[in-house]
Amino acid sequence: MIMYAADSKFGHIGYVVIDRVPVGNPIAIGGVRMRKGLTLEEIVDLAREMTLKFAFLNIPVGGAKAGVLWKPLSSPEERKEYFTAFGRSISPLLKKGLYCAGEDLGVNSVDIYHIKKGAGVKTHIPSTSKGISGYYTGLSVYICTEQLLSSLGMEIKGARVAIEGFGKVGTSAARLFYNAGAKVVAVSTVKGGIYNPQGLDIDKIVAIAEARGDDVVKEYTEAEQISSDGLLDIDVDVLAPCAGPYSITKENLHRLKAKMVVPGANIPVTSEAELLLYERGIHCMPAFVSSCGGILAYALIEHGFHGVELDSIMREGFGKRVCRLIEKAQKESLSLSQAARETAERSIANNYMIDDNRQKSNRNDLLWKLYKKSRRARAGFLLKSFATSYMTEELLKDSPGWTKL
Repeated sequence: MIMYAADSKFGHIGYVVIDRVPVGNPIAIGGVRMRKGLTLEEIVDLAREMTLKFAFLNIPVGGAKAGVLWKPLSSPEERKEYFTAFGRSISPLLKKGLYCAGEDLGVNSVDIYHIKKGAGVKTHIPSTSKGISGYYTGLSVYICTEQLLSSLGMEIKGARVAIEGFGKVGTSAARLFYNAGAKVVAVSTVKGGIYNPQGLDIDKIVAIAEARGDDVVKEYTEAEQISSDGLLDIDVDVLAPCAGPYSITKENLHRLKAKMVVPGANIPVTSEAELLLYERGIHCMPAFVSSCGGILAYALIEHGFHGVELDSIMREGFGKRVCRLIEKAQKESLSLSQAARETAERSIANNYMIDDNRQKSNRNDLLWKLYKKSRRARAGFLLKSFATSYMTEELLKDSPGWTKL
């Protein structure tokens, strides 16, 4: 479903695309983005990507995406008015709960607040949970890279990594790689790129980026200046695209020198390029797998997991799920994208409904229900160790609907 958003003052202001709504759970979730050059085709592709993310993780909701057309906004007041108008235009979807909006490229929590206020939906002043999605998306990039390298007999330590985009996701991924002993040799922003074959000082770059934003690539002097897309030309083990869409296409694929591509952005590789990468023997983790850490983290937070327990489930449960995906691709001679899509499509075909076998509760299921009840009584800590192990195992199963447990 496609909704065109319009306003009497601003005219055509954007789109909302709902890719699908699961049977029995009529809700679709996806971020709102605003960037120059945004197209309806991009929003359609992103909405489908969200469906595949949720389906791969067996989370029983549909995928959606919204796009606000680019407009130079001169003040916070004008920005508030613009996003309020967008929210007012799409209010039927938000009021019915059919579409749940979140932050995405170019859109922050304050913008989402104004969208919801404009739609007349009850909302709260933005919280200080800034960075949760960025960190856990960066973590899923790291986990996928670790599993992929391991399948090839390699380790994170010493691996040469290039990261396109140094926002919340790129920064988090860079820190994780750097702290694990990988050699991050190049990063880029919209202002350009930097390259040092001996490795970059990520702690220093992060500190500069916090003060100077995208200009970090101009301020960091211990590296060679390259273009924003110059990362394609660097011989590295891992290229992690964590910026905008369609950064790797069939037109620029001939320049790519990385051994593997592990995205943190949505749809950074076109479907044509994915196929060509596979034919060239370059491993490409589908973005709906490697960039799904943010939505997985939010789902786990809803179940009471935070901090150490959340990281443990991500690294163990999600990590083993990715490992099984890689094994499936190797065993069946499929690309990683084909193998992941088969897994996701199987979940979609089942309409995200709980498997009949799950209706027979075993001892662990009963303990899980007790954990949920204990959380409501503020005593969830008593079963937290069990619940962490239980959810780690749930992530390894192919029975759709684990978030309904």
